[in-house]
This record gives sequence, structure tokens and C-alpha cells, in this order.
Amino acid sequence: MKYELKFQIYGIPENGDLAVFEVDLSRSITTNALMPIMAWHEEEDAMASHLLSAEQVTAIENLAMIELPKDLRLYLSSYE
Repeated sequence: MKYELKFQIYGIPENGDLAVFEVDLSRSITTNALMPIMAWHEEEDAMASHLLSAEQVTAIENLAMIELPKDLRLYLSSYE
């Protein structure tokens, strides 16, 4: 693995521009664990913000054992 990325989920209201929700995912949630959920083909695919589908939200909730808001557009982002 080339990158030791950390991941965060943030949420933006449907008619808004600013994040009103942010949560850092556990460091145990790795790029490799997220690759099948996010349909990434290479590690570099993780280096952006990604709008999450309902199915992806559910899969990440199960993986991270957290509950995420349902009334926001949720994005997965990465940082080093």
C-alpha cells in the first residue's frame, strides 16, 4: 500500500453548500476495506471526495459500526 490514508465522512444539507456533519472513521477502516464498497480499482481512486449512495452508506455503517445521518448528502473524503 502506497498511502496511509485516513477517512472522514461529511454531510451537506440537500439545499446547502456547507458541511453540517463530520466524523472521522476509525484508522482500522483502510483503503483496502473500502475499495469494494466504493468500486475503486486502484488506491489512487481514494484520493478525492466521493458522494455516497444509500447502499454505500449502509455498507460503511456496517463496516465501521456507526450510524450516519439519513437527511444529508454524505461524502467520503480522505487525507494523510
